Amino acid sequence: MKIFKDAIEHNGRRCDIHHTDANNFDALPDGLILKAHAVCFWGGKMLLVHHAEYDIWSIPGGTRESGESIEEALAREIMEETNCDMVDYIPIAYQKIVDPDGDGYYRLQYRCNVVPRGEFKEDIAGHVDRIAWIDPGDFEKYIEDKEFKKAVIRRALELL
Repeated sequence: MKIFKDAIEHNGRRCDIHHTDANNFDALPDGLILKAHAVCFWGGKMLLVHHAEYDIWSIPGGTRESGESIEEALAREIMEETNCDMVDYIPIAYQKIVDPDGDGYYRLQYRCNVVPRGEFKEDIAGHVDRIAWIDPGDFEKYIEDKEFKKAVIRRALELL
């Protein structure tokens, strides 16, 4: 496990990220798994999404809705943000987001193969304004200079 101190803000508070590479998520408490993200591939390219509000590139993913399994949430988020269908997936890492009181939740990270449904037009939620299919080796030109984000992509590339 690697700890990234004060890495993100959640609910107005600075939180640490406890990053762990993993091949499964069986030991994690389901009730604390709130988010899922994926490093997605198709045709030798890696898929990134651009968040207009923050002007950053990232991997697709988001928050689990009530009654969804985390895999259903992942597939839905990928479809909504990219207009791609998830073909398959494997677990690669998880990140526990820990607030100053020691409370936290889990964000699961996957490597996925996807297939486009057609041209990307818009994100249903309005967060993503465009997508890009990039050469995987070029990801550092796009992703913010935040090591906890890059660690996920590096792990996905190791498993290709």
